[in-house]
Amino acid sequence: MRNINLRQLEAFRAVMMTRSITRASELLFVSQPAVTRLINDLESSVAFPLFQRIKKRLHPTPEAHAFYEEVERSFAGLNKINLAAREIRDFRSGSLSIAALPALGLGYLPKFISQFAEGKPEISLSLNIRNSQKVSEMVAAQRVDVGFCESIDFGDGVEAELLLQVNLVCILPRGHALASKERIEATDFNGETCIGSGNSQLTYSDLDGFFEEKGVKRKVQIDTQLSATVADFVVAGAGIGIIDPVTADCYSQRGILVRPFNPPIAFKYYVIFPENRPKSRLMEQFVDMIRQDLQRFTVAEIV
Repeated sequence: MRNINLRQLEAFRAVMMTRSITRASELLFVSQPAVTRLINDLESSVAFPLFQRIKKRLHPTPEAHAFYEEVERSFAGLNKINLAAREIRDFRSGSLSIAALPALGLGYLPKFISQFAEGKPEISLSLNIRNSQKVSEMVAAQRVDVGFCESIDFGDGVEAELLLQVNLVCILPRGHALASKERIEATDFNGETCIGSGNSQLTYSDLDGFFEEKGVKRKVQIDTQLSATVADFVVAGAGIGIIDPVTADCYSQRGILVRPFNPPIAFKYYVIFPENRPKSRLMEQFVDMIRQDLQRFTVAEIV
Protein backbone atom coordinates (compact mmCIF):
# COMPACT_ATOMS: atom_id res chain seq x y z
CA MET A 1 0.00 0.00 0.00
CA ARG A 2 1.36 3.43 -1.00
CA ASN A 3 1.73 6.08 1.71
CA ILE A 4 -0.99 8.69 2.03
CA ASN A 5 -0.05 12.35 1.74
CA LEU A 6 -1.57 15.32 3.51
CA ARG A 7 -3.02 16.90 0.37
CA GLN A 8 -5.01 13.75 -0.39
CA LEU A 9 -6.45 13.81 3.14
CA GLU A 10 -7.36 17.47 2.85
CA ALA A 11 -9.30 16.73 -0.35
CA PHE A 12 -11.01 13.71 1.24
CA ARG A 13 -11.95 15.70 4.36
CA ALA A 14 -13.34 18.55 2.25
CA VAL A 15 -15.49 16.19 0.16
CA MET A 16 -16.77 14.40 3.27
CA MET A 17 -17.76 17.74 4.82
CA THR A 18 -19.35 19.24 1.71
CA ARG A 19 -20.56 16.05 -0.09
CA SER A 20 -19.55 17.80 -3.30
CA ILE A 21 -16.46 17.88 -5.51
CA THR A 22 -17.43 21.40 -6.59
CA ARG A 23 -17.75 22.80 -3.06
CA ALA A 24 -14.64 20.93 -1.95
CA SER A 25 -12.64 22.54 -4.76
CA GLU A 26 -13.92 25.97 -3.65
CA LEU A 27 -12.98 25.21 -0.05
CA LEU A 28 -9.45 24.17 -1.03
CA PHE A 29 -9.03 26.84 -3.74
CA VAL A 30 -8.15 24.24 -6.37
CA SER A 31 -9.84 23.02 -9.53
CA GLN A 32 -12.47 20.26 -9.56
CA PRO A 33 -10.21 17.94 -11.62
CA ALA A 34 -7.49 18.42 -9.01
CA VAL A 35 -9.84 17.33 -6.20
CA THR A 36 -11.00 14.35 -8.25
CA ARG A 37 -7.41 13.35 -8.93
CA LEU A 38 -6.49 13.60 -5.23
CA ILE A 39 -9.49 11.43 -4.27
CA ASN A 40 -8.60 8.86 -6.93
CA ASP A 41 -5.00 8.78 -5.69
CA LEU A 42 -6.20 8.33 -2.11
CA GLU A 43 -8.45 5.41 -3.10
CA SER A 44 -5.46 3.81 -4.82
CA SER A 45 -3.40 4.31 -1.66
CA VAL A 46 -5.92 2.82 0.78
CA ALA A 47 -7.05 0.09 -1.68
CA PHE A 48 -10.78 0.45 -1.10
CA PRO A 49 -13.50 2.73 -2.61
CA LEU A 50 -14.41 5.91 -0.72
CA PHE A 51 -17.33 7.26 -2.73
CA GLN A 52 -20.06 5.98 -5.01
CA ARG A 53 -22.40 7.93 -7.27
CA ILE A 54 -26.02 6.82 -6.78
CA LYS A 55 -28.73 8.65 -8.70
CA LYS A 56 -26.27 11.47 -9.53
CA ARG A 57 -25.44 12.06 -5.85
CA LEU A 58 -22.12 11.44 -4.14
CA HIS A 59 -22.37 8.86 -1.33
CA PRO A 60 -19.49 7.97 1.01
CA THR A 61 -19.02 4.23 1.43
CA PRO A 62 -19.13 2.67 4.92
CA GLU A 63 -15.32 2.42 4.70
CA ALA A 64 -15.17 6.16 4.01
CA HIS A 65 -17.14 6.93 7.18
CA ALA A 66 -14.86 4.70 9.26
CA PHE A 67 -11.79 6.30 7.70
CA TYR A 68 -13.12 9.84 8.17
CA GLU A 69 -13.47 9.36 11.92
CA GLU A 70 -9.76 8.62 12.16
CA VAL A 71 -8.90 11.58 9.92
CA GLU A 72 -10.91 13.96 12.10
CA ARG A 73 -9.37 12.69 15.33
CA SER A 74 -5.83 12.54 14.05
CA PHE A 75 -5.66 14.85 11.07
CA ALA A 76 -2.03 15.72 11.71
CA GLY A 77 -0.96 12.13 12.39
CA LEU A 78 -0.36 10.51 9.00
CA ASN A 79 1.16 7.41 10.53
CA LYS A 80 -1.99 6.68 12.54
CA ILE A 81 -4.18 7.29 9.48
CA ASN A 82 -2.10 4.89 7.40
CA LEU A 83 -2.64 2.24 10.07
CA ALA A 84 -6.41 2.84 10.14
CA ALA A 85 -6.59 2.39 6.38
CA ARG A 86 -4.75 -0.93 6.59
CA GLU A 87 -7.13 -2.12 9.32
CA ILE A 88 -10.21 -1.30 7.22
CA ARG A 89 -8.70 -2.83 4.09
CA ASP A 90 -7.85 -6.07 5.92
CA PHE A 91 -11.30 -6.36 7.61
CA ARG A 92 -9.84 -5.79 11.06
CA SER A 93 -12.06 -2.89 12.04
CA GLY A 94 -15.66 -1.86 11.48
CA SER A 95 -19.10 -3.05 12.55
CA LEU A 96 -21.80 -5.30 11.12
CA SER A 97 -25.40 -5.59 12.29
CA ILE A 98 -27.38 -8.63 11.14
CA ALA A 99 -31.05 -9.62 11.30
CA ALA A 100 -32.17 -13.16 10.51
CA LEU A 101 -35.19 -15.45 10.53
CA PRO A 102 -34.99 -18.18 13.18
CA ALA A 103 -34.24 -20.89 10.58
CA LEU A 104 -30.78 -19.33 10.17
CA GLY A 105 -30.45 -17.20 13.30
CA LEU A 106 -30.82 -20.10 15.74
CA GLY A 107 -27.92 -22.52 15.49
CA TYR A 108 -26.53 -21.77 12.04
CA LEU A 109 -25.47 -18.11 12.00
CA PRO A 110 -23.96 -17.96 15.52
CA LYS A 111 -21.33 -20.49 14.46
CA PHE A 112 -20.32 -18.43 11.43
CA ILE A 113 -20.43 -15.11 13.28
CA SER A 114 -18.04 -16.58 15.86
CA GLN A 115 -15.71 -17.82 13.14
CA PHE A 116 -15.86 -14.47 11.34
CA ALA A 117 -15.02 -12.53 14.51
CA GLU A 118 -12.04 -14.73 15.35
CA GLY A 119 -8.80 -12.84 14.87
CA LYS A 120 -10.63 -9.51 14.40
CA PRO A 121 -10.76 -8.03 17.92
CA GLU A 122 -11.58 -4.51 16.69
CA ILE A 123 -14.77 -5.38 14.82
CA SER A 124 -18.22 -5.48 16.45
CA LEU A 125 -21.14 -7.65 15.32
CA SER A 126 -24.77 -7.93 16.41
CA LEU A 127 -27.50 -10.47 15.59
CA ASN A 128 -31.25 -9.81 15.80
CA ILE A 129 -33.56 -12.82 15.37
CA ARG A 130 -36.99 -11.89 13.98
CA ASN A 131 -39.58 -13.29 11.59
CA SER A 132 -38.99 -12.66 7.90
CA GLN A 133 -41.39 -9.71 7.65
CA LYS A 134 -39.69 -7.95 10.57
CA VAL A 135 -36.25 -8.65 9.11
CA SER A 136 -37.33 -6.99 5.87
CA GLU A 137 -38.69 -3.97 7.73
CA MET A 138 -35.45 -3.55 9.71
CA VAL A 139 -33.38 -3.68 6.53
CA ALA A 140 -35.65 -1.23 4.69
CA ALA A 141 -35.38 1.19 7.63
CA GLN A 142 -31.57 0.72 7.60
CA ARG A 143 -31.63 -0.39 11.23
CA VAL A 144 -29.35 -3.29 10.26
CA ASP A 145 -26.72 -3.75 7.55
CA VAL A 146 -27.91 -7.10 6.21
CA GLY A 147 -30.82 -9.49 6.67
CA PHE A 148 -31.55 -13.16 6.07
CA CYS A 149 -35.15 -14.24 5.50
CA GLU A 150 -37.47 -16.41 3.43
CA SER A 151 -39.44 -15.31 0.38
CA ILE A 152 -41.89 -12.48 1.10
CA ASP A 153 -43.14 -9.32 -0.58
CA PHE A 154 -40.04 -7.26 0.20
CA GLY A 155 -41.46 -3.90 -0.83
CA ASP A 156 -39.52 -0.66 -1.19
CA GLY A 157 -36.12 -0.03 0.33
CA VAL A 158 -34.85 -3.60 0.05
CA GLU A 159 -32.45 -5.26 -2.38
CA ALA A 160 -33.01 -9.05 -2.31
CA GLU A 161 -30.81 -11.91 -3.52
CA LEU A 162 -31.82 -15.58 -3.52
CA LEU A 163 -29.24 -17.44 -1.46
CA LEU A 164 -30.59 -20.96 -1.62
CA GLN A 165 -33.67 -22.91 -2.69
CA VAL A 166 -34.07 -26.36 -1.19
CA ASN A 167 -36.89 -28.65 -0.08
CA LEU A 168 -38.24 -29.13 3.40
CA VAL A 169 -37.21 -32.36 5.10
CA CYS A 170 -38.77 -34.78 7.55
CA ILE A 171 -37.15 -35.30 10.95
CA LEU A 172 -37.73 -38.33 13.17
CA PRO A 173 -36.52 -39.63 16.53
CA ARG A 174 -34.06 -42.49 16.34
CA GLY A 175 -35.85 -45.83 16.53
CA HIS A 176 -39.05 -44.48 14.98
CA ALA A 177 -41.13 -46.87 12.90
CA LEU A 178 -40.40 -44.84 9.75
CA ALA A 179 -36.64 -44.70 10.39
CA SER A 180 -35.87 -47.50 7.94
CA LYS A 181 -37.32 -45.54 5.01
CA GLU A 182 -34.90 -43.60 2.81
CA ARG A 183 -37.62 -41.12 1.80
CA ILE A 184 -40.75 -40.14 3.70
CA GLU A 185 -43.95 -39.82 1.67
CA ALA A 186 -46.83 -37.54 2.63
CA THR A 187 -49.02 -40.63 3.12
CA ASP A 188 -46.56 -41.92 5.74
CA PHE A 189 -47.83 -39.16 8.05
CA ASN A 190 -51.31 -40.71 8.14
CA GLY A 191 -52.07 -41.44 11.80
CA GLU A 192 -48.58 -40.37 12.96
CA THR A 193 -48.09 -38.08 15.94
CA CYS A 194 -46.57 -34.87 14.53
CA ILE A 195 -45.15 -31.63 15.82
CA GLY A 196 -46.93 -28.71 14.18
CA SER A 197 -44.97 -25.63 13.16
CA GLY A 198 -47.66 -22.96 13.42
CA ASN A 199 -48.12 -20.10 10.97
CA SER A 200 -45.26 -17.78 11.95
CA GLN A 201 -43.07 -19.11 9.17
CA LEU A 202 -44.59 -18.44 5.78
CA THR A 203 -43.59 -21.65 3.99
CA TYR A 204 -45.06 -23.77 6.78
CA SER A 205 -48.40 -21.94 6.91
CA ASP A 206 -49.88 -24.10 4.16
CA LEU A 207 -48.86 -27.49 5.60
CA ASP A 208 -52.29 -28.18 7.08
CA GLY A 209 -53.91 -27.53 3.70
CA PHE A 210 -51.24 -29.61 1.99
CA PHE A 211 -51.99 -32.69 4.08
CA GLU A 212 -55.75 -32.17 3.83
CA GLU A 213 -55.42 -32.09 0.05
CA LYS A 214 -53.54 -35.39 0.17
CA GLY A 215 -56.21 -36.90 2.41
CA VAL A 216 -53.66 -37.41 5.20
CA LYS A 217 -54.84 -37.17 8.81
CA ARG A 218 -51.97 -36.34 11.13
CA LYS A 219 -52.12 -36.28 14.91
CA VAL A 220 -50.79 -32.81 15.75
CA GLN A 221 -50.56 -33.09 19.52
CA ILE A 222 -48.01 -30.30 19.97
CA ASP A 223 -47.81 -27.10 17.95
CA THR A 224 -44.98 -24.59 18.10
CA GLN A 225 -43.76 -21.59 16.12
CA LEU A 226 -40.11 -22.27 15.31
CA SER A 227 -38.45 -25.02 13.29
CA ALA A 228 -35.74 -25.27 15.96
CA THR A 229 -38.39 -25.94 18.60
CA VAL A 230 -39.98 -28.58 16.34
CA ALA A 231 -36.57 -30.26 16.27
CA ASP A 232 -36.27 -30.02 20.07
CA PHE A 233 -39.59 -31.85 20.46
CA VAL A 234 -38.48 -34.50 17.97
CA VAL A 235 -35.24 -34.97 19.92
CA ALA A 236 -37.41 -35.49 23.02
CA GLY A 237 -39.37 -38.20 21.14
CA ALA A 238 -42.67 -36.30 21.07
CA GLY A 239 -43.32 -36.96 17.39
CA ILE A 240 -42.07 -36.31 13.86
CA GLY A 241 -41.92 -33.02 11.99
CA ILE A 242 -41.18 -31.15 8.79
CA ILE A 243 -38.60 -28.34 8.90
CA ASP A 244 -36.04 -26.56 6.74
CA PRO A 245 -32.83 -28.49 5.95
CA VAL A 246 -30.41 -25.99 7.51
CA THR A 247 -32.07 -26.29 10.92
CA ALA A 248 -32.25 -30.07 10.44
CA ASP A 249 -28.52 -30.16 9.72
CA CYS A 250 -27.80 -28.29 12.96
CA TYR A 251 -29.78 -30.94 14.88
CA SER A 252 -28.50 -33.99 12.99
CA GLN A 253 -25.92 -34.68 15.71
CA ARG A 254 -28.48 -34.44 18.52
CA GLY A 255 -30.30 -37.71 18.10
CA ILE A 256 -32.63 -37.08 15.16
CA LEU A 257 -32.85 -38.66 11.74
CA VAL A 258 -33.29 -36.50 8.64
CA ARG A 259 -35.04 -37.82 5.55
CA PRO A 260 -36.12 -36.25 2.22
CA PHE A 261 -39.84 -35.54 2.04
CA ASN A 262 -42.02 -36.27 -0.99
CA PRO A 263 -43.73 -34.53 -2.70
CA PRO A 264 -41.18 -31.73 -2.33
CA ILE A 265 -42.06 -28.44 -0.64
CA ALA A 266 -39.66 -25.65 -1.60
CA PHE A 267 -38.03 -23.36 0.95
CA LYS A 268 -36.13 -20.25 -0.16
CA TYR A 269 -33.47 -18.39 1.83
CA TYR A 270 -32.81 -14.77 0.84
CA VAL A 271 -30.14 -12.27 1.81
CA ILE A 272 -31.39 -8.68 1.73
CA PHE A 273 -29.67 -5.31 1.87
CA PRO A 274 -30.80 -1.68 2.24
CA GLU A 275 -31.52 -0.32 -1.22
CA ASN A 276 -29.30 2.45 -2.67
CA ARG A 277 -26.74 2.06 0.10
CA PRO A 278 -23.14 1.04 -0.57
CA LYS A 279 -22.20 -2.36 0.86
CA SER A 280 -19.17 -2.49 3.13
CA ARG A 281 -16.38 -4.88 2.23
CA LEU A 282 -16.76 -6.37 5.72
CA MET A 283 -20.40 -7.24 4.98
CA GLU A 284 -19.59 -8.58 1.53
CA GLN A 285 -16.94 -10.89 2.97
CA PHE A 286 -19.36 -12.19 5.62
CA VAL A 287 -22.22 -12.76 3.16
CA ASP A 288 -19.89 -14.49 0.71
CA MET A 289 -18.80 -16.89 3.47
CA ILE A 290 -22.46 -17.76 4.15
CA ARG A 291 -23.27 -17.98 0.44
CA GLN A 292 -20.47 -20.46 -0.20
CA ASP A 293 -21.33 -22.68 2.77
CA LEU A 294 -25.05 -22.90 1.93
CA GLN A 295 -24.24 -24.33 -1.48
CA ARG A 296 -23.47 -27.67 0.14
CA PHE A 297 -27.21 -28.12 0.63
CA THR A 298 -27.76 -28.02 -3.14
CA VAL A 299 -25.36 -30.85 -4.00
CA ALA A 300 -26.57 -33.53 -1.59
CA GLU A 301 -29.61 -34.31 0.54
CA ILE A 302 -29.09 -34.59 4.29
CA VAL A 303 -29.29 -38.20 5.35
